[in-house]
Amino acid sequence: MTTTIQSNRDFIPSNATLFEQWVMNLNAYLTPTRVTQWGIPAATITELRGDKLEEFINAQEDVSNDPTRAQLARRNQAQRELITLIRFIIRFYLRRPEVTDSDLIAMGIPPIDRIRTMHKVVTEKVDFVLQIIGIRRIVVDFWQQGIEHSKAKPRGYDGAVLIWNIGDERPPEADDFQFHTMASRRPFTIEFTDEDRGQTVWVALAWQNERGIRGEWSEFKSTVIP
Repeated sequence: MTTTIQSNRDFIPSNATLFEQWVMNLNAYLTPTRVTQWGIPAATITELRGDKLEEFINAQEDVSNDPTRAQLARRNQAQRELITLIRFIIRFYLRRPEVTDSDLIAMGIPPIDRIRTMHKVVTEKVDFVLQIIGIRRIVVDFWQQGIEHSKAKPRGYDGAVLIWNIGDERPPEADDFQFHTMASRRPFTIEFTDEDRGQTVWVALAWQNERGIRGEWSEFKSTVIP
């Protein structure tokens, strides 16, 4: 009995064995020099090469020629979680002008169609406020700087990249933030744990268009986690 995760016209291999080879090649290509040049946060690379990859590899090793349903379920779940992280990295860090077509092909990622549509420079900036609603929750209400009355994101944009960091000290740069996500709608609620309560959280956002090009980061703002 064999089961693979089906892929809808996707370049990421659905077959677990081929996927393992593909992701190991991706990891090998993401050298420290390239990671720095492309602005990929160290925390993101650590996550890619840490628990999620280890869980998938261990689960893949446990799958024999006659695997049980539990073994397959564990392997497939680990593969899904790793793919989700990889998609995030591709979308936010590898679909940038500084990553060449040769780089993308070497990583097994289709190159960007640079002829059909020219890259657009993102000039809009994000403004936002942090609102405390209940415990362990902070609501980030954001908008295009200069037009606070509008709830719409800029036309042709996926949304805003939202990053946050827990700690008393203001992170020096956006790459130093611990957490990130895409906020496609406003407002966005960040959920915290009981251990986070009473600590300071720093937040920043930047618009990103449909071509994966990100704009300038907003001001870094902070509040205490309730």
